[in-house]
Amino acid sequence: MENYLLYFSKKYNGNWDAIYNALKKYEKVDKVELQKIKNNINSLNPGYITILNDDYPKLFGTVPKPPFVIYYKGNIKLLSLVKKIHMTGNYENEYVGKYIETIKNLPDDCAIVNGDWKGIDKKIIEEAIRYNKKLIVIWPCGLGKNYSDIIQKAEFSDNILVLSEYPDDYHMSKRTLYERNRIISAISNSMIIVSSKDKKLYPIIDQFLNLGKEIFCFSPDAEDTQNENINLINNGAILITNLDKPINDNFLM
Repeated sequence: MENYLLYFSKKYNGNWDAIYNALKKYEKVDKVELQKIKNNINSLNPGYITILNDDYPKLFGTVPKPPFVIYYKGNIKLLSLVKKIHMTGNYENEYVGKYIETIKNLPDDCAIVNGDWKGIDKKIIEEAIRYNKKLIVIWPCGLGKNYSDIIQKAEFSDNILVLSEYPDDYHMSKRTLYERNRIISAISNSMIIVSSKDKKLYPIIDQFLNLGKEIFCFSPDAEDTQNENINLINNGAILITNLDKPINDNFLM
């Protein structure tokens, strides 16, 4: 049955609804293509885990439409870490750098989860790699895409894992960017917002809140009126100045 999941995942480029409908309707398969998958199943690169596999992360079962197949490069064992925090932001200012630098104090039993977007996300990833911290990256495209150089680093580091529910070199789109949010929120215990602007983080914030997970925000500079973290804090997000509270709170244990 795993062969069929791989077949439909590749045929429909990871589109959950299309895969579900194909399975529901007992859609016929191309026997030649299916045989190719069977022949190469033990040598696939990137690796994969299907929803039928005993190693499939139970965390994915907490979100709507858990992916039928997850493709990965790097250390898949990082998913078994208890402490995993999603750290992100989309507003750049000079003082924000000091919050990103707090990554160097992250304990060895905690991983940063990140979407590998431009700007703040890139800096978070660079800082994690600089201090040899554990890192789980979720891509909105296939791992065969030349999306960023983190994929090469993952092949040579036990501290990096790159995941995607999209096969091969499937391209990024608005849909895949949105769908990635549910994977990030499933994996992470909480969300840490370094800085924010223009409400662009609201969709993924909603994903975390729907799962009952905490939102932490670094405090904006007193004279900075553009960093919208203050609005999030006023609406219930927890103000922080370092990573101690998100890492040590009981809900992570």
